Amino acid sequence: MRRTIIWVVAAALCALVALGGCGKKEEAATLTIWQTYNDEEHPVFKEIVRQFKEAHPGITIDIVRLPFAGAEPKIQTALTTRTEPDIARVDVSFLAKLASKNALLSLEELVPAAFRDEILPVALQSCVYRGTLSGLPDQTNGLCLFYNRELFRQAGLDPDRPPATWDELIAYGKKLTDEEKGVFGIGVRNSLWWSLPFFYTHGATFLSDDGLHCLLNGPEGVAAFQLKVDLYERHRIEGGAWRSGGIQNDLGFQNGRYAMIMNGPWAVESLKKTGLDFGVGLIPEGPAGTATNVGGNNLVVFRSSKRPELAAEFLMFVAGEDIQRMWAASLGQIPVNVKAMDAITSDEHPYLAVFVEQMGTAIARPQTPYYPEIENIMNPEMQAALDNTKSVKDALDTAVAEIDKLLAGE
Repeated sequence: MRRTIIWVVAAALCALVALGGCGKKEEAATLTIWQTYNDEEHPVFKEIVRQFKEAHPGITIDIVRLPFAGAEPKIQTALTTRTEPDIARVDVSFLAKLASKNALLSLEELVPAAFRDEILPVALQSCVYRGTLSGLPDQTNGLCLFYNRELFRQAGLDPDRPPATWDELIAYGKKLTDEEKGVFGIGVRNSLWWSLPFFYTHGATFLSDDGLHCLLNGPEGVAAFQLKVDLYERHRIEGGAWRSGGIQNDLGFQNGRYAMIMNGPWAVESLKKTGLDFGVGLIPEGPAGTATNVGGNNLVVFRSSKRPELAAEFLMFVAGEDIQRMWAASLGQIPVNVKAMDAITSDEHPYLAVFVEQMGTAIARPQTPYYPEIENIMNPEMQAALDNTKSVKDALDTAVAEIDKLLAGE
């Protein structure tokens, strides 16, 4: 009888304490994060993780570092084998593809509206697919105009006044270009993403509201890309940085071959280390004013996560005011939280302050799962226009016809 009572009491205690079975310990909360931060960013991210763990005693966070270029195929394979992490850092153009496959957890119920209001709108827009919040930005960027201040002085130009308009850029470029010395006013890349500031400053629209038609071959788009072609072909101030075998624009800028290039905030620190005397200005104004494109990365939570609330909390922690202040101060990058913007002053961060100003004119790419394919269609046609083997109008018309077939699912 006594033995029976002992066993009954023991069973009751197990039921009350363990709930899942006598003698079993409660499983520790664990998050797995796949991330693509570079060598400068990785230590800062590790510090962010340390602070989050300090605020959540007992949790475990496993960090897996992926090469940026190899992240997308790795994630796609993981989805096929059902081995995806809780959280991943993805390029803004990849989020829509993942969301279209129903792979991402909706954050609509997990991220309060008040918190969303703290996020830079153009960065938050890159996390919304078909009206559903599917991630939070951890990093945002866009392009500005970099210029060589010493070359400006040599050409009799004010080193503190970059060109304000495209017409002014052309005028500057003619003073800066010396073909005999191999020095050119500007070097430009050829890809759709790098061409978007041309399109946007001319008022071109990327996709129709229903997302079924590309509109970059309209009058505004043709004028925009004609300008890019003319910098090389007509005005002869562009050094062929887009050509196969040409001097790439970053290298050409560093060695004084290109007086101006478009680049992002990620280039600032490496350029400062070279000792180059350079400045950063806004993208020159076109008919629609100044504007830039949007790049960056988002953090997403996969639907398979066993800790969705904790994962969403981590995303908000990274995008929160305090962490974004630290991110901007440590790395000189644009904070995604508007409350952290006052940490960027022109005295302490003169280059970054220009990028923050430029982001006020930024236009996000449409959230379509087909963006990589759109790039692949558009780039060779733009190359043909730059090579002068096709007119700008014919090149854009050909690309848009193929893109529309893609968007229609043909």
